[in-house]
Amino acid sequence: MQFDHIVFDNDPAQYITPSWQDLDQLSFELAKQVIGSGEKFDLVVALAKGAWPMSRALVDYLAMSNLVSLGIRFYSGINQRLKEPEVYQDLPVKVKGKRILLFDDVADTGESLIFASDYLLEQGAALVKTATLFFKERSAITPDYYASRTNAWIIFPFEIREMSQLLSNNWRKQGLAESAINARLKKLNFNEKIMQYFAKIEK
Repeated sequence: MQFDHIVFDNDPAQYITPSWQDLDQLSFELAKQVIGSGEKFDLVVALAKGAWPMSRALVDYLAMSNLVSLGIRFYSGINQRLKEPEVYQDLPVKVKGKRILLFDDVADTGESLIFASDYLLEQGAALVKTATLFFKERSAITPDYYASRTNAWIIFPFEIREMSQLLSNNWRKQGLAESAINARLKKLNFNEKIMQYFAKIEK
């Protein structure tokens, strides 16, 4: 599944804006790959927090009931990278001897998937396979299953407030007027009423 890229003048980034319906379709495509592979898994481990929204759809399509979350932290603050990644939300179950499908929304650098895979194997998992909705070519790992390939900046529908603030601040630093920023946000399909609401409470 491919998406049209959105570009702006004097902005090196390219953007895609998958909808909830798009993400559901990607989850279905991912499930078809897993089912078609013939692999059987005991547990789906969703990486916090990007994998949370669509992990429920994925386990539904896979007819699996066992779903847990694992949280990994690489930074302690803005631009403050930890010497070693750390687990801030550990597994609520034992994984020894289990066959695990490790799920995330995107393989970007691939660091989270690599660290999490190693961690699960250290905990005694019998097998770990990786699955993501999106795969970026710069990733240090190619997921065993992925539904779409892109190198664009992905704006997910479950991070509207966070992403609108981040993009707006970046564009302000570049000297863009508020009218130009609002026009860009509109082109990226940000809901205008939602944007207005947060603009009011953040003043």
